[in-house]
Amino acid sequence: MVVVETIKSQKIHGCQILETVYKHSCGGLPPVRMALEKILAVCHGVMYKQLAAWMLHGLLLDQSEEFFVKQGPSAGGAAANQDEEEEDLGLGGLSGKQLRELQDLRLIEEENMLAPSLQQFSLRTEMLPSYIPIRVAEKILFVGESVQMFENHNHSPSRAGSILKHQEDMFAAELHKLKQQPLFSLVDFENLIDRIRSTVAEHLWTLMVEESDLLEQLKIIKDFYLLGRGELYQVFIDLAQHMLKTPPTAVTEHDVNVAFQQAAHKVLLDDDNLLPLLHLTVDYQGKDSKATPPQDTSPREVPPTGWAALGLTYKVQWPLHILFTPAVLEKIT
Repeated sequence: MVVVETIKSQKIHGCQILETVYKHSCGGLPPVRMALEKILAVCHGVMYKQLAAWMLHGLLLDQSEEFFVKQGPSAGGAAANQDEEEEDLGLGGLSGKQLRELQDLRLIEEENMLAPSLQQFSLRTEMLPSYIPIRVAEKILFVGESVQMFENHNHSPSRAGSILKHQEDMFAAELHKLKQQPLFSLVDFENLIDRIRSTVAEHLWTLMVEESDLLEQLKIIKDFYLLGRGELYQVFIDLAQHMLKTPPTAVTEHDVNVAFQQAAHKVLLDDDNLLPLLHLTVDYQGKDSKATPPQDTSPREVPPTGWAALGLTYKVQWPLHILFTPAVLEKIT
């Protein structure tokens, strides 16, 4: 049979088999077409099992790399047009292109983050059947990543529960119904994906904007990174001027943090929950730096003053660390 020979000769595997069988089922004699459609329905059953594990439980069970979602960064150059890239994924207008940019930023880890960074996932576009558009695959990626993040990184008892609002069984039953259909229906498939995505996006919106108080976090960024609390930094400059006008030493970082705490108290900034999350850093010669590659043994230039080596870090609480990554905070310092 031509289909079998094609699969063997080209070593086709995984979701690529769906594409091969689908193309051969689009024409030919009715008995052959009907036989290939039955084979395609069986193959779709395997895909639906992968989708259920990924979208409902955040599990990527794909040791042989057969699914169109993979762990790791995107290889780039995905064949998607502009309309598909800007498809709204349902989280405050977040588009597929913006989601990929956030994924790239999330790769950077910092030791001072309270929560572990997320594993990055992306699409393996060469495995995606042509009859499943990129926009639908992006939604599947978004849902699975969100569920994976919530289930694997939520250690807060106050936020116990399911990101799918305990509707996993209902969605699993609907995926099973699609699996029983003799012919794949993109309309029914995308409608179900949209419903799951909307449920996840609604929960994330509540979690980030309301429970985690996103607006308050933005105010903190404005106050401390964009100098919204100018009186705080004015007092700090007066207290730390004598420490930072000379090249930094091993004790400079400790001293400036003491001065920062004193300045906060002087301007009546006594938030016991906020101040421990803020830390001034001073990069001096001889200080261990995780950002410096091990192979880089060249001596670093000594900063002329402590001001030149001064930095600010902020420990972002879960789950807002997926938005306020170290790379994002670095851009506004």
